[in-house]
Amino acid sequence: MMESRKLKPEEDLYLETGYRILHSENAFLVIEKPAPLPVHPVGRFRKRNLLSFLKKDFGSEGASLRIVNRLDSETSGIVLVSRLPEMAGPLGLLFERRRIRKEYHAVVLGAPAKDHGTIDVPLGLRPGGVHNIRVPDPDGQEARTDYEVLSRAGDYSLLKLVPHTGRTHQIRVHLAHLGHPVAGDKIYIDPAVFERYIHEGWQEDMRSVVKAERLLLHASGLEFIHPVTEEKLKFRSALPECFSEFLAAGDRPEEKKERER
Repeated sequence: MMESRKLKPEEDLYLETGYRILHSENAFLVIEKPAPLPVHPVGRFRKRNLLSFLKKDFGSEGASLRIVNRLDSETSGIVLVSRLPEMAGPLGLLFERRRIRKEYHAVVLGAPAKDHGTIDVPLGLRPGGVHNIRVPDPDGQEARTDYEVLSRAGDYSLLKLVPHTGRTHQIRVHLAHLGHPVAGDKIYIDPAVFERYIHEGWQEDMRSVVKAERLLLHASGLEFIHPVTEEKLKFRSALPECFSEFLAAGDRPEEKKERER
């Protein structure tokens, strides 16, 4: 019989907790989320998550806050938060009806052969196995992602990505399918690493497999028409410093060797 591993308690797991408000108005907030940090109370993170922190910090107003667009715990960047119960629906419809432009940046292993391209691969769900793992599936849901190679650094490259659909893990699965997974992607580089990670947290020997401690994926831009004022809005979030630091090290062979020891 396989021995079950005891999960570490919430307070023993490393999280980044310092969110930043990029925009605030009566209808909604635009938040810059760090990583790793879950957006909702989930699993062991009942108290330490973005929504719980926001509700605490906004006091009596906190009960009305609703997360509109979900990001994975290890994905940093822009999160839209409704401040009014009557705004959560209209804001959510922007995503459902694809009336919002999303932009991401990612550091990936290797580099696509073409500097520009579109990954148009339907996605399905693999039954059993690792938590909610998505796979290319000709009978799955439509999924399309545009990419552009912005720079190359040794064994890695920086990509700009525009998803035209909003499937779970879409960018991560598409890039892995292309043969260039996101650095730090514990699920789609090696699910066994992810299983260890959720039980034990980060272990330095994982770096030789997934290359980075955190997922190097960042939600860097949102553009949409305000559902009330009809004003065109654009929000941007700068890449975390760890992206440029990782690429700088990846471009220097001596530092890369030291990091992978």
